[in-house]
Amino acid sequence: MADGAPVSRDDLRYERPRERDVGLRPWAERATRSIVEAVFARAGRDGEIAPPPDERVAWVCREIDDFLARVSARTYAVVLVSLVAVIVLAPLRIGRFGSFAAMSLPDRIRSLERFERSALSPALLAVKALLSVHYYEHPDAAREVGYDGACLLTPGAESRARTPQAPSAEVSP
Repeated sequence: MADGAPVSRDDLRYERPRERDVGLRPWAERATRSIVEAVFARAGRDGEIAPPPDERVAWVCREIDDFLARVSARTYAVVLVSLVAVIVLAPLRIGRFGSFAAMSLPDRIRSLERFERSALSPALLAVKALLSVHYYEHPDAAREVGYDGACLLTPGAESRARTPQAPSAEVSP
């Protein structure tokens, strides 16, 4: 801010009024949580696949909830329909019936991988894109991917990189 006080993330937040009281219904929050755990699972030191920390998953769910509470009715419907398609149809891709959230983490990962190769993959693409934007907005995300906050280009390098080079005028004898 102008007075030199540090700027918090909340100060930068786009304040579109909330269209509805809740973005994620309880069933949608469970579904979102289970998909976040599967999509962002990583191998631990012991080689076991583990979901992201609970705090991070909860943070993503809160961000998605806030986002969905502020979007238009059409966007809200598209996201929820995509979410339903994923949680209902992905288990079927590995021959499972029942709740996506109740499946083991390896089965959720496998079902999403198979769903991604199906004709209905655009539904998963929509969900993963939305989750990825919010997951990587977390303050710890930059450290996790190795970003140190420094610019990768030296001053003037960007303009040099964009300047087209004239083709060589050399003629072979």
